[in-house]
Amino acid sequence: MIRSFWIALVLISVVGLSCHADGGRDPGQGGIDHRVYTHTFPEGLADTATGDFYTPALSYPPIPVDDRYSHVLTFRMSPMAPPSLEAVPTHGPVILYSDEMEVIVFSPLDHFFVSLIDFADGELNYGVEGEVEAIPPDFSHSFILVRGRGINATLERWGALLRDRYGRERTDRYADTGLATLGYWTDNGAYYYYETEPGMSEEETLLAVKADADALGIPYGYMQLDSWWYFKEPGRGGLVLWEPQPWMFPDGLSAFQDRLGLPLIAHNRWFATDNAYRACYPFVQSSDSGMAFPLTHGVFDEFMRNAGSWGVFTYEQDWLISQYWGVPYLCNGVGHAEQWMDWIDDAAADQGLTVQLCMAGPAHFMNAVRTPAATTVRTSIDYMAGVPKTMYWPQFHTVSMLAWAVGLLPFKDNFQTTPGQRPILSEAHGEQEALISTLSAGMVGPGDRIGWADPVLLGRTCRADGLLLKPDRPATPIDAMFLEHERPYITSTRSRREGLGTWTYLAAYNLAQGSWAQRTLDNIFSLILYGYPPEAMFVYPETISDWEVDLFGDLGIEGSVVVYDWRTGEAAVAQGFFEIPRLEKRADYAYLILTPVLPNGLALIGEVEKFVTLADRRFSRIESLADAIRVQVEGMPGEVVTLLGYDTSRDRILGPVDITIGPEGEAWARIGRQKNP
Repeated sequence: MIRSFWIALVLISVVGLSCHADGGRDPGQGGIDHRVYTHTFPEGLADTATGDFYTPALSYPPIPVDDRYSHVLTFRMSPMAPPSLEAVPTHGPVILYSDEMEVIVFSPLDHFFVSLIDFADGELNYGVEGEVEAIPPDFSHSFILVRGRGINATLERWGALLRDRYGRERTDRYADTGLATLGYWTDNGAYYYYETEPGMSEEETLLAVKADADALGIPYGYMQLDSWWYFKEPGRGGLVLWEPQPWMFPDGLSAFQDRLGLPLIAHNRWFATDNAYRACYPFVQSSDSGMAFPLTHGVFDEFMRNAGSWGVFTYEQDWLISQYWGVPYLCNGVGHAEQWMDWIDDAAADQGLTVQLCMAGPAHFMNAVRTPAATTVRTSIDYMAGVPKTMYWPQFHTVSMLAWAVGLLPFKDNFQTTPGQRPILSEAHGEQEALISTLSAGMVGPGDRIGWADPVLLGRTCRADGLLLKPDRPATPIDAMFLEHERPYITSTRSRREGLGTWTYLAAYNLAQGSWAQRTLDNIFSLILYGYPPEAMFVYPETISDWEVDLFGDLGIEGSVVVYDWRTGEAAVAQGFFEIPRLEKRADYAYLILTPVLPNGLALIGEVEKFVTLADRRFSRIESLADAIRVQVEGMPGEVVTLLGYDTSRDRILGPVDITIGPEGEAWARIGRQKNP
């Protein structure tokens, strides 16, 4: 690092490197300010590689940081960008924060894949990673530093600045079929991942899954096909030919999709060195990793044309960070990895497809501000029933903050709804898995065995027609989770209605260390799955003794709210503080709906048979009357919607009121102090 820093100083006078910083303050963002640092090399540079990725090819002047920023949150350059409460070298962003939640977010603003940041000795050190062989002429490299209060708020502002620079809108929560509807998944952790029903082919098994779902009334809107369906090399498993294996789908994917009656998501991985496309397109390869990589967009154009003809609507590109590390070409040149992602994005957009990023590193997250066809990203490691939830839930919610900031929607991965589907590892917390998936505002994708899916549980995620009922944004950890505490793991999200207020969905999970045996098991799994212990990724309390929630301090809520306990059906008015119900068992949860009190003293709790009780795709209009609340609801004709309200003047629950959706897909209802019609 020191050697490269002095090289940078010499270059200022020798090759005309210039550096400038600019910034501003946006008073509409609560005083959050930002500064951009830009470094330019008009003539470029040759022979810059150091031979070590972590020894920068170029180091820019470090940025000193006040020592009150004593905490750090980074994202590791490994699959799904797991969070780290330790300062580790990363593409970015680096989040520094004080005990008072003063926050700095620092990241590249461009050239995400060749950027390298490290925080050490009170300084932000940054530059170009050490495998880059040359700096092209007119190279300009910008970084951004954003200051604010609160991790969630400052990271959102940081993301907004990146998105503004590239004109990237946040992905609509209903942007494609996968985001809009409940779907069935066959990836790692799902029951039919590289497995079929006895005596059935893959096609027969999946057709039986659909028939079983129809019989149970589970309204799947699509099906995902994972890596088992195409041709791969023996051993390493690289892609040989991205076409269906005929013994699985004798008549091809188009015929299967017609029989299934559902559109598809199709998975892909890395290229084997000996693949079917080398005769048509140029490739580079790595003998060490056994991976190859194309040097033209043509192969991705071919993939997307085929996908469109097969009834695929989302292309899932997996093993992203593994390819970045496994193919030296992607690391050794400015723009190489960006071009890779552009090829995928452009090819998908040309065919009207969207893209899911999987096993992404932090650079892939940030680069998504340049690739609008990317709508979703996996933000936790592969699901495995029976593995401690400390391996998944905190990491998922933290990385979801990063996804949401850059405009993507997170995907939790598949889950099983009922226990006992496998003899050893069994899912004991299917309700929590379904809740977390729903509150992510992204995809909800069960992967149950035939005959084992829970239709009632899955029905809580969506309307009768399969349309997901979502909050406005993904649930993320409250800021207090990033400081030492003895609290349950608390996340929140919301539904905001103009002129009426905000409905807050607060979920709390018992993720304390527990017994010696539990802690030991956590450490074993964490070292196997991540390579480091749980406390390196999230604040991991020994015990939970603090069950209090500060409405304003934790959630930014002023005034009184009605707190509805979704699990017990109890409700009460709270102002200032309230307590979460005690959770005795590990991975147990509390789920509370915080509803605003309207000027008439009433509160609309909403549709309590669903996880998201006031989803905007259910409640199209809400009117506050003198002694009642009038609502318009949407759904499938004949569907029954059950409403609850609360009267703060009498401290009692109003309802239930049952509404039947009419033939036009909507209905009106009234809930109030008088007898409900």
